[in-house]
Amino acid sequence: MTSRNVHAKVRVDCRQISAHFRPSTGRLVISDGGVILEAIRAPDSWMALATVNCDSNWGTRPTSQDLQVFLERYIAEHPGFDGS
Repeated sequence: MTSRNVHAKVRVDCRQISAHFRPSTGRLVISDGGVILEAIRAPDSWMALATVNCDSNWGTRPTSQDLQVFLERYIAEHPGFDGS
């Protein structure tokens, strides 16, 4: 059984911030264009996703919507995404 990677994207001014989650490894990668901002491995990735998606029943396999919620919160909580 192959598991599909999950993706989410958010535009901040002219930047495209994206998150990619690989269910097979539990790795969560946040990038700005082609530059990796952060790479989080399991179980830390699962905990990071679960803290912002407490109402979801995803377990260790988040949906695109779960990842979108995470990415929006990530951008809101990290400096440098305010267009400066």
